[in-house]
Amino acid sequence: MTRKLTLAAGGVVAAASAVAVLWSPQAAVPDSVASDATTTTVSAAAVIGKNGVSAFPLAPSQADEQRVAAYWSPARLKQASSYVPSTKPSPSTKSSPSLVEVGPGDTKPGAGAPRAAAPPPAASPPMVGKVFFKVGQKEYWCSASAVHSARRNLVATAGHCAYALAQDDTVDNWVFIPGYHDGVAPSGIFVGHTLYMHEDFAGQGDFDRDYAFVTVHRGFTWQPYVEGGRLKYRSVDVGRLEDRVGAFRFSSSKPTGRPISVFGYPAGANPDGSRPYTGQTVKSCVGTTEKKFVSAPTWQLDHGVRLPGCPFTAGASGGPWVIGYDAAKRTGYLAGITSLTWNISGGGRLDAVSTPYFNQMTSRVYSQASKQGTG
Repeated sequence: MTRKLTLAAGGVVAAASAVAVLWSPQAAVPDSVASDATTTTVSAAAVIGKNGVSAFPLAPSQADEQRVAAYWSPARLKQASSYVPSTKPSPSTKSSPSLVEVGPGDTKPGAGAPRAAAPPPAASPPMVGKVFFKVGQKEYWCSASAVHSARRNLVATAGHCAYALAQDDTVDNWVFIPGYHDGVAPSGIFVGHTLYMHEDFAGQGDFDRDYAFVTVHRGFTWQPYVEGGRLKYRSVDVGRLEDRVGAFRFSSSKPTGRPISVFGYPAGANPDGSRPYTGQTVKSCVGTTEKKFVSAPTWQLDHGVRLPGCPFTAGASGGPWVIGYDAAKRTGYLAGITSLTWNISGGGRLDAVSTPYFNQMTSRVYSQASKQGTG
């Protein structure tokens, strides 16, 4: 039986995401808000902390935050696609640029009357959302979730959704939109402040360390107002992330072979070309993980935890793996993030997902990230 491994961000065939125009709870953000914005350039020189934890500034100053916020016009959000990373460049590994199919753009972003914000689907945890970012000249997105910290400002996602291995650099203009659905941002937009990850992911491309924790600034939403007879927009503070949407509790070193709930925004094509998801709403898989660790030499993965029977495609990367999820209280324990998708059967459909094993090393990264305040 042939076994084919593909990335959760789309695999060998990168998939388009039909990202809708983003609307705030109050009104549409016009393209003119970000028409003059440029990519925020922040030094990616890591600050190496204790125990191999690397910290990279994303948008640490108020000026950086404002530029990133202004960058994400509805048009750019619509153009974003699910991300397909390469392996770490090395003499023995040929890396290639991510392939992408840009979603259809036959409708003008921002045109027409604003849509009223609707609540997210009932089964969707409000702390699950999308991260948007830029690599090179293209915009992309992944899945992510809020995770509890004393500073109430922390997001968990995949390492490859914050650090571009092929460029050996952090991504640009990283933002988190919790509760994203159908082009709506019901809880605001949160700009990334600092990226925390294990040094072996950025340094070696080790997918056993394909996780990241990102502190974020206070969130904002766009509010319309009239000045001089003209409709304008201003950003309005919505507070700290966890105060706004809640958060999963962090968990590590749990045994394998246990029930788990996995959330994310799959959007891409299966190997046979079928596209069962749109990436516009949160989807979930529920099952029991395999007891044995799985390996994938191409991605330097030796201790992956796999959930069979989950057909997620592109866009699911970074989505949370939750132990003891309570749908009524919308609580649970974060024990992993989607890193890779698998085609175990060798057929035309993806049929499993995996996460790096959250262990003491993961806990060290989380612990350091959870201490940073961002205002």
